[in-house]
Amino acid sequence: MITLPEELLLLAVEDDGRIAYTAGLPGFGLAIIGACLAELSVGGRLDADLSGVRVVSTTPTGIAAQDLVLEALAKGPGRSISDWILELQPRGPELVAATLGILTQRGILAQQDQRFLWVLKARRYPMKDGREQREAKLRIMELLLSEELPSTADTVLLGFAAAAQLLQGFLSSAEIARLEHRIQQVGGLDLFVRGTEEAIRADAEIRARAFMTPLF
Repeated sequence: MITLPEELLLLAVEDDGRIAYTAGLPGFGLAIIGACLAELSVGGRLDADLSGVRVVSTTPTGIAAQDLVLEALAKGPGRSISDWILELQPRGPELVAATLGILTQRGILAQQDQRFLWVLKARRYPMKDGREQREAKLRIMELLLSEELPSTADTVLLGFAAAAQLLQGFLSSAEIARLEHRIQQVGGLDLFVRGTEEAIRADAEIRARAFMTPLF
């Protein structure tokens, strides 16, 4: 089964193999960290609520990026979701690299020069039982353009994609503005998504203060 961080990373890969510019923004790395936390929670390694995140199992998942995050949380004190995301921010590039490695090993992407090309031209993911799953971009578009109740997994995917500004890679500004209510209605419900949004705002405030503070 493909993981949430993997799907977010694939959203940053353009049809021609180039990387979307939004993957260069700080929010992308923070969203990858938040997605790892969400996966660890689903996998029974973490328990989280508004008061903070707690490790309930240190059993490795076998997925490099998630195990790096789990190991850090197990060694640290209790923190809120947003605080942990900011704490782990320096490890964002490492998590992205580990996730890219998994995608190439599984035959979903192939690296060619400075590009990551889709191996499956139909843009579907291979599943463990031999079935295939439609890729994230198609599922997000279907979710935004319908009024049906989404699955929990697609709700969380949309929330992280919006937080990381990955929607800008395949939707125009006008389309995003038109769909803003649906994006917030569906994608803003998950606790880890809200924690990631909070971390992104806090990081932006830190950068803004640093930029506006005169140097003497």
